[in-house]
Amino acid sequence: MKITALSICMLLTITSLHSQSFEATNLPDITTTASGSRSANFVDVNGDGWDDIFFSNGPSGGQNNLLYINNTDETFTTVTSGDMVSDGSSSDGTSFADVDNDGDLDAFVVTWASGLSGKNYFYRNDGSGSFTHEPSVTSGVFTFSEMATWIDVNNDQKLDLFFTSSAGNAVNRYYENQGDGSFTAVSNLPITNEFLATRSVDWVDYDNDGDCDLFLTNENNTANSLFRNDGPNNFTKITNLSIVSDSKSSSGSSWADIDNDGDYDLFIANWNNQNNQLFRNDNGVFTEITSSVIASGGGNSFGSAFADIDNDGDLDLFVCNAFSNTQTNNFVYINDGNGNFTQDTTSDLALHSGWTFGCAFGDYNNDGWLDLILANTLNENQNNSLFKNTGTGNNWIKINCKGTVSNTSAVGTKVRMKANINGSDVWQTRRIAASTGYNSQNSYTVHFGLGNATSVDELEITWPIGTVQTFTNLNVNTTYNSVENMTLSTPEFKRKSTSKLYPNPVGDTLNMDIELNKSYSNLTLLIYDLKGTLVSKISKLETSNKSLQTALNVSPLTTGTYLYTLQTASGQSLLSGKFIKK
Repeated sequence: MKITALSICMLLTITSLHSQSFEATNLPDITTTASGSRSANFVDVNGDGWDDIFFSNGPSGGQNNLLYINNTDETFTTVTSGDMVSDGSSSDGTSFADVDNDGDLDAFVVTWASGLSGKNYFYRNDGSGSFTHEPSVTSGVFTFSEMATWIDVNNDQKLDLFFTSSAGNAVNRYYENQGDGSFTAVSNLPITNEFLATRSVDWVDYDNDGDCDLFLTNENNTANSLFRNDGPNNFTKITNLSIVSDSKSSSGSSWADIDNDGDYDLFIANWNNQNNQLFRNDNGVFTEITSSVIASGGGNSFGSAFADIDNDGDLDLFVCNAFSNTQTNNFVYINDGNGNFTQDTTSDLALHSGWTFGCAFGDYNNDGWLDLILANTLNENQNNSLFKNTGTGNNWIKINCKGTVSNTSAVGTKVRMKANINGSDVWQTRRIAASTGYNSQNSYTVHFGLGNATSVDELEITWPIGTVQTFTNLNVNTTYNSVENMTLSTPEFKRKSTSKLYPNPVGDTLNMDIELNKSYSNLTLLIYDLKGTLVSKISKLETSNKSLQTALNVSPLTTGTYLYTLQTASGQSLLSGKFIKK
């Protein structure tokens, strides 16, 4: 099925000459709080369209996690109270996703410790970025957990949980989401039967057959693990590929299409004085690129992330280094467009020194250039880092995907884009995942650098259930919002427009509190079912001092999930969202 509509949120146009550089910011708390951080997450926890920042702290315990809310003006507010920032545990990997499909990101934080001190934490988001610990989720699991991620294995719209264990003779864990707030442990599967010291996890469609397979990195000079997804809870261990034939001490991995040929290539971070590895994927067959400068680096690498940091139409690579005898620099590799890399050794980013375990890319100031956060931990007393991308000259496009039939976070979605760059038609591929590298998570917003392209010829979004949306002739230097199976018009707001719906799920009366960036009259609220059918229309709504508060009688609606959009009299969409009818 093809759908040809998209909502558009205009952002900043960049017209100056091309350059690429990062500058270290000096923001209160974010870069001035000494800690021992592991996970770095660029995530929008309050749903305002601006990425917030999270760092987990560990492993010895006693330090609280760190959460910073984006003020939309290149400053952040530190969250100082609440369950998520007060557990004081040995926190390690963290993954955010909309687990209950209520429109906000929940979180799972794993702990690297044994016994009762080693319990993991699930935090449910109330929609405002306030998190409540729910101990019943995965209760009784006390392991040396390392990294967590979310994936909808059986495409039932509910994200399932997988987390790794790296010590204590423990297996990796897989929990199915029951949709009622509970999770059920699934055991006796190939993916949960190995007693290995597993550092990292990633779900990726390595063979391009439309479902996500499981890749695990293992340490202690043990081969990494690849499990092909052959249907719900049916996994086959693959042992005949080069990416699982080496016995090394691997700590993390990142998958991305480095040569723009439509499949995902693989970077593996190794430690214990072993070099890193880069593998080119050609239709599910992997070739190790031993001649790459990437393969000559390493020794003690952990986190990694691919991103087009110079907006030239190909994916570059950042690698974190830590756990060595001395302070060490991280690695920055620039892609030439064909999957060949040159190491940057002179920029401020490349000269950053210390121990960095986690890293994540996101556009915190919404200027179209990807910024970078680093989770630092030298002596468990090092400031974290936020590097602002000050590049100029090249064009870009960003897409926010929201699932309706698929999971709301759109985890497992593939996004492809074609544009004419430097006189050639270039297809680029991105994937939406709930984790990256080692213990970290890039922004959910999909980003493409466009170089000198003046338009996007085609954008193709393949949702996890297989639905394909195709759009043509899109503007550059623009952020688009794509909602699965729903047509939206152009949003007008840019900053500080928010909506709160309660209760959600709802019985008979749905309360809506909406804050806009200016006052409006004669607004219309449209409610659709998941097939895109208009089921309700409320007209002549007016704001009072930029606020709209109304109570809706939704008792005539049948049980299910519904989408809403608030429009002006001219048909422009101010905001949209989702609610669940009990």
